[in-house]
Amino acid sequence: MRTLAQLIRWRAQRHPDLDAIWYEGKTQTYGELERSSSALAAGLANTDLVPGDRVAILDKNCPEYLELIFALDKAGLVAAPLNWRLTATEIKAIIDDIKPKLIVCGREFRTNALASGTRTLTYDELPRGGDDPRRDADGAVSTQFCTSGTTGLPKGAMLTGVNVLNTGLCLALEMPEMREGGKSLVCMPMFHIGGTGWAVWSMQEGMTLVIVREIVPEQLLDIIVRQKIEVALLVPSVMLFLTELPQARSADFSSLKHITYGTAPISPDLLTRCIEIFKCKFCQIYGLTETTGPFTCLTFEHHKGEKLLSCGRPMFGARARIVGPDDRDLPPGEVGEICYQGESLMAGYWARPDATAEVMHGGWFHSGDAGYMDENGFIFVKDRIKDMIVSGSENVYPAEIEAVLASHPDIVECAVIGVPDKKWGETVKAVVVKRQGSALTEASLIDWARDKMAGYKRPRSVDFIDKLPRNASGKLLKRTLREPYWQGLQRRVN
Repeated sequence: MRTLAQLIRWRAQRHPDLDAIWYEGKTQTYGELERSSSALAAGLANTDLVPGDRVAILDKNCPEYLELIFALDKAGLVAAPLNWRLTATEIKAIIDDIKPKLIVCGREFRTNALASGTRTLTYDELPRGGDDPRRDADGAVSTQFCTSGTTGLPKGAMLTGVNVLNTGLCLALEMPEMREGGKSLVCMPMFHIGGTGWAVWSMQEGMTLVIVREIVPEQLLDIIVRQKIEVALLVPSVMLFLTELPQARSADFSSLKHITYGTAPISPDLLTRCIEIFKCKFCQIYGLTETTGPFTCLTFEHHKGEKLLSCGRPMFGARARIVGPDDRDLPPGEVGEICYQGESLMAGYWARPDATAEVMHGGWFHSGDAGYMDENGFIFVKDRIKDMIVSGSENVYPAEIEAVLASHPDIVECAVIGVPDKKWGETVKAVVVKRQGSALTEASLIDWARDKMAGYKRPRSVDFIDKLPRNASGKLLKRTLREPYWQGLQRRVN
């Protein structure tokens, strides 16, 4: 049996006294987590909840969150994490879609949870007592994560225990630094596969999780040093924040062995800076919520030359292909849609059979991401297909331009979008966050880019803003950036 419940049972049997969690100065062993999650599961099983019911979770990272994930699986219930950054209205819209029988929330989110009209309990109000009900089933849906929702209402990606544990086993083959008794940083939000998933994947290897409730760069840097973190999963925006701290240059990162990064493109300049500051191994991963997180990995020995722009090759058991609009394989070097096949593929979208069929057909999952594969199987992600700019019949991929602009010394971060143009259909606009005190102007940046990319790729205009809009997973909200320029137009492409 491969379930999340079975994982914690097995770990507790093997190493009951090994610390499973460190959180704000307190620890909990694998044995203690096994017993407490069993008591919680028994309490839930004695209510009117039945196997397959959804239980929404609304809170920031904490041990109780992870305990509930395991308890729900033991009780045969499905955990449906919610983004705590959403407003009460947004939460209600998702609740109306998920239709959970119960919401479990942290006390600070009780008001927003109650506004949905669904039965709501805090952790300390949950029923407890009794033995592990063992209602988990091999192949059953255990968690339901909302897709990032950069466009429209998020969809619920239904993941099984097999999906989640398969990804963890594949990651362990790529990262030997994930070791029994080592310390793993869990700072990504647990409502995202990169948070809960990374926690579970680390526990598969018997690591001690150092859970961070919310990312505050100065505090996060201090925890990495003081807790002697060995491995971590970070997104590029967090890596940027950490490297911008003056104390990062002199901090003791001698315990740090491996940083895994993904979920958003990274510039070669930022990556080079991170390697210089953290002095550890790095690997880039690529995947989606629908693929239970990563299915490719770029190992550290390939972090050089043109491979820096690659997300690596498929991990063990994963299969990938690049297809054109006719669903036929494209030759190496030609850009098309990235497709995936493997044991980490979701069971489907909750209550959306049409949407499921749209992305899962022909035996393959169609990612919606544009990219190409080279002769050696390395995949290069160019952009979301929907983010592609068509300017004068030329396809322009924003991520490629962003990587060039990010190397400018006065740019902190940037985004490239297409804006309407009567002559060309769309033209390239750069939206830039510049360093404090910088004298960078639109004209000077366009001139700087002149010899660095083809004319049709160069930004024709530049806007400067204080901060790029991102969702809670760190993904850029390009829809938010584009909206002002496309208002009043029926189509978002020209």
